[in-house]
Amino acid sequence: MGLMAICPLGFSTTYTNELSERLERRAAELGRRLRNAQAELLDGMSSLHDSVDAALCKDEAKTASSLNRGLAELGECNANLSGMVENLTSSRADLASCRELDPNDPLNLRERFFSLIDWDQLYCDLVIDGAALPRRGFWDEVVSAMESGGTQGALQLLGSQLQDLQTKLCTFIGEVETMRNLPMEKLPHSLHDEPTLRVAALVMGLVQFQVSCTYVSIVCGRAMHLCERELALVAAAA
Repeated sequence: MGLMAICPLGFSTTYTNELSERLERRAAELGRRLRNAQAELLDGMSSLHDSVDAALCKDEAKTASSLNRGLAELGECNANLSGMVENLTSSRADLASCRELDPNDPLNLRERFFSLIDWDQLYCDLVIDGAALPRRGFWDEVVSAMESGGTQGALQLLGSQLQDLQTKLCTFIGEVETMRNLPMEKLPHSLHDEPTLRVAALVMGLVQFQVSCTYVSIVCGRAMHLCERELALVAAAA
């Protein structure tokens, strides 16, 4: 099932078990945490902007309250990113156990079908449907991870993207923390001008993660379709 952007595993539409149900619940939680992280990041930046406006008006009380609120919202964003990393790590562990306990689970059987995907044609399909972003920054990274590591490679890539994003967010929070003690005449200019590119990097980091999740979901869904088609042909022949 790949209708949701945050459903990266591409579950079977004809088979389910306790593991699949648990992984689907995790996928739903991942989507919820991503939505919250996006909202908190934007709310945090808005609150910091309010503190700049208040500082320009020499309103110390509002400056402090807006700054504190912004830092709290960014902290909540970071907490959700941590939860997403744990979510992906748990899913990787479950899939590794499933490979040993039930090699005939469709989530295991479909792994060999990643090598049968025509990656260039699939990207062309994305272009035709208006669903493609630049190959170098988005698509190629997903393809490389999944060609070499299948589903495990995809989940590892997504986790690495989140950890990189967290590092940038924590650095930004630390920078804002140091600015809060600046004199009122210096605070708004430092807070408004200095971290502009770092704010853009945070927003783009979340965009990259969501795009990667979408592409992983498409690829996993394509591999599952190929697997289920072969299983149906075998069953029909039998």
